[in-house]
Amino acid sequence: MKNIDTKPIKLMQRSPAERVLLLLSALAFICISPFIFFRLVNGDWQIAIVDTVISLVMLGFFGYVYITREVGKARLAMSLSFMSAILVGIWLKGPDLLLWIYPAMIVLYYLNSKKVALIISSSSIMILAILLTSKGNTEELATIIVTIVLTNMFSFIIFNSYHKINKKLEGLATTDELTSTLNRRALMPNLLALLSEQSRHESPMCLLLLDLDKFKNINDTYGHIIGDETLVTVSQIISNQIRNHELLYRYGGEEFLIAPIKQDLASAQKIAHRLRALIEKSPLPSGIQVTISIGVAQYHQGQTLEQWISRADSALYKAKKTGRNKVCIADANVDG
Repeated sequence: MKNIDTKPIKLMQRSPAERVLLLLSALAFICISPFIFFRLVNGDWQIAIVDTVISLVMLGFFGYVYITREVGKARLAMSLSFMSAILVGIWLKGPDLLLWIYPAMIVLYYLNSKKVALIISSSSIMILAILLTSKGNTEELATIIVTIVLTNMFSFIIFNSYHKINKKLEGLATTDELTSTLNRRALMPNLLALLSEQSRHESPMCLLLLDLDKFKNINDTYGHIIGDETLVTVSQIISNQIRNHELLYRYGGEEFLIAPIKQDLASAQKIAHRLRALIEKSPLPSGIQVTISIGVAQYHQGQTLEQWISRADSALYKAKKTGRNKVCIADANVDG
């Protein structure tokens, strides 16, 4: 069995933020590194050194994100590296390198929140104005600064709208329309991120897989509207019982998944029993009495996400098969 922190992860299996940083750092390296040769041919040693440093830094960012999968610090560091390299280049070379600041500013707003991007871009514009003035380019200063300020403003407006729309679309894509819980589209990347974190900071972590018992009978007897109301009510009861860091997902038709339970197996089992008892005695639409069966599985270092969920599913199947309205614990020796 391969360990989770050494198993290669394909590009499309990574989060969108990881893919963006990996592609940007690779693209920056590919685009900038050829200039090192041209600078050396022209005898421009100072800028050649700057290009070399920024190329190596971008390569370093690629390796850092690829190995650690951490994007928060990498975003900010990459943005500061881009802008710093451009300002240093302008200080050494003059306005010849100004054209680089426009794509860098767009990348700045794409990678960061509008507040962070605005602070970095505004500070860079102020430094740029000082540099150009010290170079004696006062005649061109107004035009250059105005175009850069306009680019900054347009980027702020466009990406502010983009982030709002993207956040709304992401919410629609990852939220179950009926129960307003998270859906399976949100589940996989969230759990993969948890496993990545677990490979660095090992600690007890469990998940609960819940299924409404004999739910088909409810639909057949009372109709799908009452069935839907039952699912909504059960999901609300569960949501009210879990903590902030524990997320509820609608895993299937009448199946729900709770993760992460950042406790050991015995504690997670107690949580499962409490939820089972609460659902059993809670009032539901049309006076229906509903019970749930729950499978509990603790994550074991080196398991894949599929194996972890499969063990919980096997435990849930055992609970259903041995009478329902039960909590069963996953067999640690079953990989799924």
